[in-house]
Amino acid sequence: MAQQESNEASRTCGNKADKTRRSWSLKEEETLISSLKELVANGWKSDNGFRGGYLNKLEESMRRAFLGTDLKGNPHINSKICAWKKNYNSLSLMMGISGAGFNVHGNHMVDLTNEQYELVLKKDQNAKGMRYKSWPLFEA
Repeated sequence: MAQQESNEASRTCGNKADKTRRSWSLKEEETLISSLKELVANGWKSDNGFRGGYLNKLEESMRRAFLGTDLKGNPHINSKICAWKKNYNSLSLMMGISGAGFNVHGNHMVDLTNEQYELVLKKDQNAKGMRYKSWPLFEA
């Protein structure tokens, strides 16, 4: 996911102009990841990010998968990609700590001791609240 950065998404990640909030289902997130991978496989990704119009392609993909969906390239898909990047960086930091990893229960929660978690929070405040959250799409 971190390698699938686009110039357009990078420029607008911090934009708080649109206050539209939307909850994504796991199926919608899985479909978006699949669509992003398909774009990469079809040559839409270059060294500097995705080619122009990639949000339209993703929007079309989501409409095909979910008839009548209200998902838009901007703000919904762009916002989701920005959130994934932010969370991926924090999760990578957590997983980089010696002895850290996903727990053995199979629910994709990060297993950290209290000391390890405090160390992570000193380096990254975004990690607050991520310790007991499930991350089933981390590998994708």
